Amino acid sequence: MLWAASAFSFAQAASTKEELFDLKIRLADPFNKDFAVLTTVRTEQPFELTATNGATVNKFSGVLHNPTKGIYPLDLTISEWKSPKQNIRETTKLSLELGKTRSEGTIAGLVYLYSVVLRRHQSDP
Repeated sequence: MLWAASAFSFAQAASTKEELFDLKIRLADPFNKDFAVLTTVRTEQPFELTATNGATVNKFSGVLHNPTKGIYPLDLTISEWKSPKQNIRETTKLSLELGKTRSEGTIAGLVYLYSVVLRRHQSDP
């Protein structure tokens, strides 16, 4: 399942297309077997979105930083909430390259995996 959101209006996106990026985050864990979100972000601008998958409320927030030598640092927080006893929150720093998938995760009795891919924003035709 793919859920898409944009933090910017169409008018803003049209005027700053060269500064926009599409950020896709895919979750694969006990709360979200195969769930992905796609949002449009700008460097140095905080983003936040919430997407529900069944009974699980997923929150994504962070900041994509300006690149250094083609590497885009991303501060990312993912929160998955099903109930007071069934929830997880992780904050991480990733180094992203355009078009390359970066997979991360933790193993704490159960496997919590996610992948992130960053691409230049593609406007709708």
